[in-house]
Amino acid sequence: MDLIHDPIPHLLRKIAIPASVGMFFNTMYYVVDNFYAGMLSSTALAGISLAAPIYFMGLAIAIGVGQGTSALVGNSLGAGKQQEAEQIAGSALSFAWLCAFSIGLLVLFSAPKLFAMMGAEGDYSSEALNYLSIILPTLVFLAHGTTANGILNTLGDTTSFRNSLIVAFLANIVLNPLMMFGFGWGVYGLAAATALTQLGSAIYLTIKVRQSKLGKCLIVTNLRPKLSHYSGLIRQSLPASGNMFLIALGSIIVTTAVTQFGEDAVAGLGIALRIEQLVLLPTIGINIAVLSLVSVNFGAKHYQRMEQVALDSIAIGTALMVIGAILLFTFARPLITLFSDNPAVIEIGVGYLRVEAIILPAYVLAFVSGAVLQGMKQPAIPMYFNIVRQLLLPLTFITIALTIIGTDIYGVWWSIAIASWMTASIQFLHMRNRVKQKI
Repeated sequence: MDLIHDPIPHLLRKIAIPASVGMFFNTMYYVVDNFYAGMLSSTALAGISLAAPIYFMGLAIAIGVGQGTSALVGNSLGAGKQQEAEQIAGSALSFAWLCAFSIGLLVLFSAPKLFAMMGAEGDYSSEALNYLSIILPTLVFLAHGTTANGILNTLGDTTSFRNSLIVAFLANIVLNPLMMFGFGWGVYGLAAATALTQLGSAIYLTIKVRQSKLGKCLIVTNLRPKLSHYSGLIRQSLPASGNMFLIALGSIIVTTAVTQFGEDAVAGLGIALRIEQLVLLPTIGINIAVLSLVSVNFGAKHYQRMEQVALDSIAIGTALMVIGAILLFTFARPLITLFSDNPAVIEIGVGYLRVEAIILPAYVLAFVSGAVLQGMKQPAIPMYFNIVRQLLLPLTFITIALTIIGTDIYGVWWSIAIASWMTASIQFLHMRNRVKQKI
């Protein structure tokens, strides 16, 4: 497909739909993990829920490098610099290996202190550490896969990643019970299954990159570290990874607040977050499409087309999220009961989902605005907005709600809602102004 000349609605469908389908199976992958962890014990379920924001700190590096790769390679392709695009893509892969390995170990060694800061203790924190001891050292598999996908996204190829996620989901259904119950490894088996499927996906995506027009990025000379490319990747990927880190830190703030209400509250939040991720899948697909389209068109200096990409994406995404919000609010209880029969867990999950339903359109504004700015090689700006949205405002509002006003757990949920709408609205206006300046 031609990202510079083809009709924008057509490109959004061709890129976003496979990406959304792929992310559906990626989310279902972790839903399967939650399901089998629940079969093991409620303590194991609470453990992987507790581990999720910590693991996401390692995952942030992989996602950030993938997004940075997509922006830089896309800019070079849009400017007609094929050889430069190949060199950047190759450097991005070796950069991802180095970052994922070092950060994965750093986060693993920091995890016990982070849990202590969160006030998490007892058996479920031990299960969380067991899970992380396998999944973080093997983070390099995921980092390679996300970077290879970033390369493919610049060519409009989101179907390869979709296919890898579908196969990984199916393999996970088999490997989880085999390793958890068949081999008797428990939570260790859950993590080992994840590492194996991520390795398989990385191998498949590498083959697809080799077969693409950027296949020469895999030759040794392009994979060797190159300071000029690494510095560009750092400038582009660090803010993108920072955004992901902020999401993880924001999750830690929320989880820390929720731990005050007990282990059942943590388990209920973990289930609700997985369901929320399913509803947000269309926005994730749109976000991937926007980054791909804007990065290439920015390189080609088609600024008016960039603005149309942003407006069309927001219109489509908002319509989808309004529908999703209605469904989420209506079916919150039966959805939570699919994963737990504990009344306390169910009530926590239902309350979270019904408040989150009101926030869904705000996420569209924030995600699309951030993707446009990343594609314009201004990744630091979304990071600043995320500092406010994920850390400063939630921390302030949650503290006021729980400490000063003395609300119940709904004070946490409403704090997230207010912070999200305030920052998303301002971020959208800022993005529009930056695009108008270019036009």
